[in-house]
Amino acid sequence: MRYLYFTTLWLFGVILTTNVLAQQTRFQKNDAADFIGLRYEWLDHQEQTRELTFSLSKEITQNQYRNQTDYKPEIAQRYVYVELMRQVQQINPMEARVKLVHRGERIEVSVTSRSRDMISKWQNLMAEKQESAFDQYLDDNHYARFTNHAGQEGVLPDHIRYVRESRDIVLPVAQAIYDELQEGSDTRDYINLLLSWLQSIPYDTLENRIGTSGSGFFSPVEVLVNNKGDCDSKATLAAALMRALLPNLSMAIVYLPNHALLAVNLGYRNDEQWLDIRGAPHVLIEPTGPAKMTIGKTSDETARHLANGSYTYVLVP
Repeated sequence: MRYLYFTTLWLFGVILTTNVLAQQTRFQKNDAADFIGLRYEWLDHQEQTRELTFSLSKEITQNQYRNQTDYKPEIAQRYVYVELMRQVQQINPMEARVKLVHRGERIEVSVTSRSRDMISKWQNLMAEKQESAFDQYLDDNHYARFTNHAGQEGVLPDHIRYVRESRDIVLPVAQAIYDELQEGSDTRDYINLLLSWLQSIPYDTLENRIGTSGSGFFSPVEVLVNNKGDCDSKATLAAALMRALLPNLSMAIVYLPNHALLAVNLGYRNDEQWLDIRGAPHVLIEPTGPAKMTIGKTSDETARHLANGSYTYVLVP
C-alpha cells in the first residue's frame, strides 16, 4: 500500500504595486527580567507618524513554541512507521501476518492470511492506523492537512491553531492599537490602523518556500519579537489580533496560488474587493505589505486569482 504526501505549492510572495510603500521608521526591543518591551514607529495610510508600545511575557515569547520544527516528510513517516509497528505487534498471528517496508517517504503494508476476511480486516485497520498516526504527528507538531483550490493535498502550519493559542497572548497588543484610535473611531478604523502597522513590518523573504510545507513560518509572537514575517505569518498575526478584540467577527484566511490574506465580515463598499463566504460578503484585507492597502484593496494579481476562482479559504473560529 503506497501512501503519498504532497507538499504545499504556495509561495507566499511580497506584494508590489504602484501604491506608496509602507515605512517603518523605528523599532526598539528592550529585554527586562520578566518581559520584553517592544516599540514601533511607522507612517500610517495618511502618512501620519504612529507609535505603538507594549510588552510581552518573556517566558511565553521564549517557550511557547520552543520545540517547534520544520515539517519533514521523512520524519513524519518514521513516526507513522513506529506506530504501525506497535499495531503489528498486537496482531494474533493466527489471524494474519503483516509486513511493513519503509522506503524513504513511503510505507508499504502487505497482509497475508488464510482468510480473505482477515486480510480485508487488517488491510482496513492498518490503513486507518496509518491515517490516524499521521494526523497525530501533525497535531503534535502544529501542522494540518490542506487541500488547495485545484484539489492538491499538502501540509501547512496549523494557522488556525496558532490564532487560537495566540489571541490571549497578543491581547495587550490589540489593546495598544485600540488605544491609539481617536474618539468616535469604529471597527474599520481599528483594522485600517492595524493594517498600516503590519504592512510596515519588514517582509522576510524566506528561502526554499516551494515544497517545504510552510518551512520558516513565524508564529504571531515571533513576528512581533523578530520584527519580520511573510504573508502567512502576518495574516495569522492579524487574525489573532482581531480575534482578541473582536471575538464575534466572522473571518477567514484566504489562500491563493501565490499568496495568503484575510476576509472579514464588515460589509463592503463599491470600490472594495470582497468574497462571498457561506452566503455573507466578507471584505478582503491585506496585512502583508509593503504596499499600503486599506480595507478592501488588493493587488491586481490577487484580484485575477479571485475572479478565476483560484482560491480556497479556512474559517477562523
